[in-house]
Amino acid sequence: MTKIFTKTGDKGETGRYGGSRVPKNDPQIEVNGTIDECNSTIGVARSFNTDERVDGLLKNFQSLLLVSGSEVTNVDHDGRLPFITEENIKALEDLIDELEETLPPLTQFILPTGGPVSAHLHLARTASRKVERRLVTLRESVEINPTLLAYFNRLSDTLFVLARYVAHQQAGADELWTNPKTK
Repeated sequence: MTKIFTKTGDKGETGRYGGSRVPKNDPQIEVNGTIDECNSTIGVARSFNTDERVDGLLKNFQSLLLVSGSEVTNVDHDGRLPFITEENIKALEDLIDELEETLPPLTQFILPTGGPVSAHLHLARTASRKVERRLVTLRESVEINPTLLAYFNRLSDTLFVLARYVAHQQAGADELWTNPKTK
């Protein structure tokens, strides 16, 4: 492993896979930073989590977030690096279906709470949506894998359902939003 500080970024540039250097506010680097934010937020949720299965799911999400980050900056499409696939999306869809079978139907808005793990999963969901928005912006200037955009859409859905699942395990129910106009 190389040294943590290299001083090569001291003037506002960073290296991409393949060796090219770009400003730290380059849209690809912005997407990468947002993916890192999502990954770190999932890490916080994991730090509060005690459920072994949920931990395994979250660890897998984190691993795939590293894959997606490398994919964003893999401008030469080097085949030695992994890519997000349709199978990754299908796995999320299957998990959503499985978890939703254990939850009551959603009939109104809920508040993003439900205990520390659930609340942090809701925060991770919003970070995943932010990645999705940044990918749409990036798509305006460079070609991106459409599977990557779909993956983040589905990941945010999965994190929402997983947050509900954990809330039901820990708090017993979703906290429903009350419309102030109907009080």
